[in-house]
Amino acid sequence: MSSALQSGGYPASWLQPMLELAARESSFNSSAKNSKSSASGLFQFLDSTRSAYGGNSVNWSDPTQQALAAAKYIKDRYGDPVKALQFWDANKWY
Repeated sequence: MSSALQSGGYPASWLQPMLELAARESSFNSSAKNSKSSASGLFQFLDSTRSAYGGNSVNWSDPTQQALAAAKYIKDRYGDPVKALQFWDANKWY
């Protein structure tokens, strides 16, 4: 995850909250699949989110690429992963 954040130009301060989100969403299982939705991967992206944040250009089986896509999504939607965690705390999803 650290290399993904670094390659995307994200601050080092993002590492711990991103790790916490991955722990909550998938227990760090990059192959995790939700049986009740299309959510999968470290950050449990839905099909629509995967399409919007890389689609077929991302190797979704690669945890580093999953983390980079998640960082982009989190920046766009919440501004930073601390705010994403705050939303998760209130809603049990982000």
